[in-house]
Parts: sequence; C-alpha cells; structure tokens
Amino acid sequence: MKRSVLIGAIVALSVGSLWGQSENSQAPDAQPTLRVTTRDVLVDVIVTDHSGKPVTGLSRDRFAVTDQRKSQSITFFEENGKRPAQAMQMPKLPPDVFSNFSPFPQPPVVNVLLLDSLNTAMTLQMNMHYQVKKFLEHAKPGSRSAIFTMGRSLRLIQGFTDDPAMLEAALENKKNIEVEPATMMKSQAEQKAQNGLVELMNQSVDSHGGTAASPGMVGALQTFFDESDSSQSSDRMIITLANLRRLAEFLRGVPGRKNIIWFAQKVPAVFNVEGGMLQLGNPAVDDEIRQTLADLANERAAIYTISPRGVGSGFIETVDDPKDRDSDQLNAELLAEQSGGRAFASTNAISDVIEEITSNSSHFYTLSYTPENKKMDGSWHKIEVNVAGGNYKLSYRRGYFAIDSGRHGRNRNIGEERAREDAVSARSSSAALLPFMGLGMPQTEEILYKVRIVPSPVAEKSRKKNESCRYGVDFAVDSNDVNLKPEANGNRRGSLVVSMMIYDRYGNLVSHQEHLAALNFKPDAYAALQGSGVALHADIATPKGNYWLRTGIYDESTRKVGTLEIPLAEVTPAESAAASHEDH
Repeated sequence: MKRSVLIGAIVALSVGSLWGQSENSQAPDAQPTLRVTTRDVLVDVIVTDHSGKPVTGLSRDRFAVTDQRKSQSITFFEENGKRPAQAMQMPKLPPDVFSNFSPFPQPPVVNVLLLDSLNTAMTLQMNMHYQVKKFLEHAKPGSRSAIFTMGRSLRLIQGFTDDPAMLEAALENKKNIEVEPATMMKSQAEQKAQNGLVELMNQSVDSHGGTAASPGMVGALQTFFDESDSSQSSDRMIITLANLRRLAEFLRGVPGRKNIIWFAQKVPAVFNVEGGMLQLGNPAVDDEIRQTLADLANERAAIYTISPRGVGSGFIETVDDPKDRDSDQLNAELLAEQSGGRAFASTNAISDVIEEITSNSSHFYTLSYTPENKKMDGSWHKIEVNVAGGNYKLSYRRGYFAIDSGRHGRNRNIGEERAREDAVSARSSSAALLPFMGLGMPQTEEILYKVRIVPSPVAEKSRKKNESCRYGVDFAVDSNDVNLKPEANGNRRGSLVVSMMIYDRYGNLVSHQEHLAALNFKPDAYAALQGSGVALHADIATPKGNYWLRTGIYDESTRKVGTLEIPLAEVTPAESAAASHEDH
C-alpha cells in the first residue's frame, strides 16, 4: 500500500450547485435500530391485496410467526418503503466528472441484475441483454441497482447506483459485457449430432429388420449421452452455487433487503418435492446447497428468476424438450418462493417484469424473533407468517438452515488482506475507511465530493506493450463536510485521509494508495473554498484492461466518510487523450 502526503491543487470544478442541492434535499426519517445476533431470525414480508398492491400501515399485533410450528414472539418490527414526496433527477455532470451525491435517501431494498451465461444458451442471451437494456432506458432514477454477469466466474459490471443511465452505459460498454458461449450446456449442433448418430445406428441394413448396431449398443450409447448430460448439469450446479456464494459475500456490506433478479434459462434443482415434502434437490452437493442458501438468507436476499425464452411469436427455440422446460420452471419456482421472491416465465415483456419486481418489492415489513430451539445443527427450520384482518398474499422466505453465521468468513483476496493488514499494523485511519471500500458497495455521502479523471497525454507510440494506463485524479470536496478548525491567526486547519483502490472485473484488489491531506488555509483561501470546495490532486496507474477506481475520504476529527466508485471504462480513453495531445 502506498501512503503519502496529498498535495493540494487548484481544480477547475464548480461544486456550488451540487452542494446547494444537497442542502435542500430531505433527510430520511430516523429509523429504529435493528441488531440481530447469530441466533435471531430476520424475515422480510411483502404483503399485497387481491389486486397485487402493497398493503401499508399494518401494526405488529397483526402479524403472527411460527418456527417449526411453534409460535414465536416478535422482538423487532418495522415497516419499510417510504417514497420521496416528489420526483427527483440525478444531477448532470460534465464528461469524466463523477460525484457521490445522490438526491435519493438510503433505500430499504436494492436490486442486483444477474445476467447468467453459464445456464443460458447463446440464442437466449442476446434477448436477455436487449430486454434489460430496454428496461434501463425507461427506468426512473432512485431504484438502487447493480449489474453482475455469471459465467464460470462472477463478474461485476456496475456497482450500486441510483442512476439507470450509468447502469445502461455499463451494459453497453463492450469491455464489460458480451454474449458468451454456454460451454457447459449442450448446443444445438451437439444435440443434432447425437440424434443423427443414434438414427444411423438404428437404420435398417437388411430385409430381416437388422440394424446397423444392436439395440444393446444403441442403449449403451444413449446411456452414455444421458450420463454425460447429468455430469455436465452437476458441474454447472456446483459452479452456480459457488458464484451465488461469492455474490452473498459481496452483498455482506450492503444494508437492507436485496432483490436478486436472475435471468437464466436453467435454474439448478436446489429443491424438489417428494411425497408432498420439500427436500434438497441433489444429495451429492447437499452441503454446498445448504451453505449457499444460508449465506443468501443471512444477507436478506430474495431471488426473482426470469426465463428469457419468450412465448408465442417471441418464443426462442432451444435444444431442450418440453419436459425439461417444465422441470426448469419448477426448479425456479421452488427456489424463488423459498427465498421470498417469485419466478417469472412465459413472457415476452421482460422489461415490464423487471419494473414489476422493483416497484412491488419496495414496500415490506421486517420482523425478527429468537427461536426457542437454538441448536445450530444445520437442520431446516420452516417459517410460517400470517397477517390477521384480511385476505392477503404474503411473500417471505419460508425457512432457514440453522447454521452459525459466525462460521462464515468472507473470502477476501490477497490484495484486500494486505491492505487491511497494512492499515491495522500502521494504526492508520484507512482502517476506518476499509469497511466502505469494497467493490460495488453503495456510495457513502457523509462527505460529499466530485472527482474528475484526467488521462495522461502519453503518445501511443511511446507506450510499451504492457505499460500501465495513467490518470490524474482531481478531487473537489465540499468544505461544509470538512472540519477546518479556526486558529488564533485566523487560519483554518484540518486533515483528510484519501484512499484509492483499483479493482478488476472479478473483484480482485489490484492496487491501493493512501494519502494524508494536511489542510491549512488562510482566511482569503478559506472564503474561496465555499464556492469551489477543497481541491486535491493525486495520480493513479492501472494495467491494461477493465478496472474500477474506488475512492474514499475520511475526516479524522469528525470520523465522517465519503466514498465514490468510478468505472474507468467510462473515462475518456488514454489513447484518445494522447492523440488529441499530439494533434495540438
């Protein structure tokens, strides 16, 4: 980790209008504090009427909850979902200028758009991307969302933001997303080749009904194909579970309920129903399923599955037969319902479905209880919630595995561990920033600031093949959020810790810089800050490729924090800047 003194610089960024908007914005109402221990169970409940509209204003005494059919005492209760009184828009910023200001309060629920290429044929992926883009084009600001893709690994496309335009730009960027071959799913060509081989073996070769191959040989070949398909399906399931656990780790630092809106052709058989009883779907990976579901439940994640197949004239043909499609839909319904979400299929209006999910899940009730049976033995506990006084429809997670969440350590990469160790060993103030510096986390607004990213004008011909891309980073920090103490001589003095972390698309920490900004302003300079903000400058370098810059500012005297994440793919490329420099 690099630690140095950050030198102040004059930055031509106008911040007066931005800070003015923040002063006029309404602060969210104070909410009750919820503290949940490893033995408490938390349940988010969506209550709707016969027309599907949210039911508001219900009191605690209307709710009853049972755990393993035993009545439980509700220890915490809260209604979530207040919306802003008036429509608001994100502030417009110049190119390559970014801000952590948002006019929207902290939402009770955030959305993850998960585009799955591991379990979705290529023919369906294009429709999936088109429908998500269509939704983002018409989405209103304020619904905090992030985008991930799932292949053999989990990839971040855009971290949490209230701005759908930023999500759309990330989705359109060729560096971020592409249609990927579904290498672990049988292609149409493979299916046709297998069918053709079986037909050749079954062809008649004489007038006595003889065939090119004996029935035993044909049966053995078909058994081989079936076993290969089953093995491929099991491998896909193991990778999918690992990706979902990685997603749960990412969501660990994000407050509130999370909607995972999962676009997939095939959802693994996590559950099945035998004899009217719910069971885990694959004995070979029961432990992985149990741990994955426990991790997602701990992060208050509800799963909403959306099939990109379409219907009628919009139906997209795939190699699987109708029985497989019915099985895929049942798998999706069981997983979604048990998590407190919902499964969607047989629709061409996927963008409308996304809108329905984000709007209908924005109002819910949160309750918690302490079960009498406190054994953490890994068993499944069935939850039932009822609401008195009406014929309501309830959506909530239907149970949990009794697994001690204290055993779930986050698997940080080596770069993150070294940054944490360096901060702690140096007794650095960056230790206070680290919990807010994870890739994709929502931005923090206790300290408001803007950042302008300026690519260094280095001629392309002078660049080595693997030379890093270099950028100047200009900060303009709202002086109202910085504690500048007056001194006897009229000067104002303070200090800020500025942290910059570079992440790759897989969430690995590539580099970490930390700077201490020692601030000392004479009276006339301090007066000028009110219109321009505290101006600071630093430089960063990244390897060639797709990277994200996570910035953080910490005031050591007030312990206030501000964070902002910038996708460097959205910054003017260094090559373009170099060409412009050469032209002039």
